[in-house]
Amino acid sequence: MIRFWFRGLMRDKSRFLFPFTVVAVGVALVVALVGFMEGVFMGMIDMTSNLDSGHLRLVNKAFYDEEHLRPLDRALANQRETHDWLVKHSSMEVDWAPRIRWGAILDVPDEQGETRSQTPVVGIGLDLKSPDSKEIERLRLKSSLIKGNLPKGFNEMLMGIQLAEVLDVSVGQSVTLLGQSFDGGMVADNYQVAGLVRFGVSARDKKMVLIDLADAQNTFYMEDMVTDWLGYFPPSTDFDRYEEVKHSMSASLPDWTPPKDWAKDDFPIVLSIRDQQNIGAIMDKFVVIKGFVVGIFTFLMVLVLWNAGILSGIHRYGEMGLRLAFGEPHWKLIMTLALEGLWIGILGSVAGSLLGGGFAWYLQEVGLNMGDNFAQSGLMINDVVRARVTVGGFVQGIVPGIFASVAGTLVASLAIFQRSEANLFRELEAG
Repeated sequence: MIRFWFRGLMRDKSRFLFPFTVVAVGVALVVALVGFMEGVFMGMIDMTSNLDSGHLRLVNKAFYDEEHLRPLDRALANQRETHDWLVKHSSMEVDWAPRIRWGAILDVPDEQGETRSQTPVVGIGLDLKSPDSKEIERLRLKSSLIKGNLPKGFNEMLMGIQLAEVLDVSVGQSVTLLGQSFDGGMVADNYQVAGLVRFGVSARDKKMVLIDLADAQNTFYMEDMVTDWLGYFPPSTDFDRYEEVKHSMSASLPDWTPPKDWAKDDFPIVLSIRDQQNIGAIMDKFVVIKGFVVGIFTFLMVLVLWNAGILSGIHRYGEMGLRLAFGEPHWKLIMTLALEGLWIGILGSVAGSLLGGGFAWYLQEVGLNMGDNFAQSGLMINDVVRARVTVGGFVQGIVPGIFASVAGTLVASLAIFQRSEANLFRELEAG
């Protein structure tokens, strides 16, 4: 009987084809759109955390309050002792990386050694030479390298490709960094451009310079000092985990006996990525927007399927009257229609998931180059925008698709209660 009913459903275009198409298209749009939104948002989060903020960050509050000035005198000393405390009081899954944020004037000499051009740059000192360093992989420096090699020798740097083009700097050329040391003095140190990289963020490609952590400590007289400790979770970690570990570490800070080389007014604070770059507000808005988008598509699918159910029901009044005349109760008739809607929802959701998931997967693997659009924005978003295929994206498409199909059928079938069996049966005779 069930097989007969299912074959009849598949053959009746008014009962199957239109609702199936609506559900499939709706689910495909939701899956593709959620995947694209997730990809853009998570790409921004990953890029921001890798280049700038980390998932967690330990920093001196005095440095954080004046971060735009790069006050190196507010760095934290005792690098090894600080690292040991972080490992002990955070989660085992967190990988901590020391960095130095600095700013300086980059001086490019001509053939006679005279200044040819100068420009202010922002720089990061990070571990680029250790064999077990994860920073190269984290920043994807090998794949981002356009010319030259990664730093291997003393006082070698990586420069953003757009900055190099503006200054007309080539690989192997010597440049001079002019800045302020830890103790407030003037420093001037020569560096050799080892390689040119494309970070994928226009704002960084125009101003960013990377040097090894040990070279930065030597140049700015910051032996055993760093300005930041950045903590990184595995890629699949939920945002709530960031906050959980942050609160646990913040609760342990008052009991931390400061290292002997710290200044008396050094006051370290623990931040999550939500606390920086206005990411928290962006996260909250993203969740609301994503829910709003899914809700709109669900409502539209319910509305369309409701009307389709009414039109289909009008043509089936005779069938319903006959079934009621044979003694089938109303509730059983409604349940049968709901079962039809469930089957259509499942089949349409599967088809829509394949269609929308395939599109999202294509954008995930190939990406969409929007570098020209982001060039003047300053946003820390990768120039190549990629979608992200996630289980959550399929759930957000499939569940509303099935719900819309069943809900639309149930709402449309309520009209049966408003008509008597005699009227329904008379419409069968008239047909």
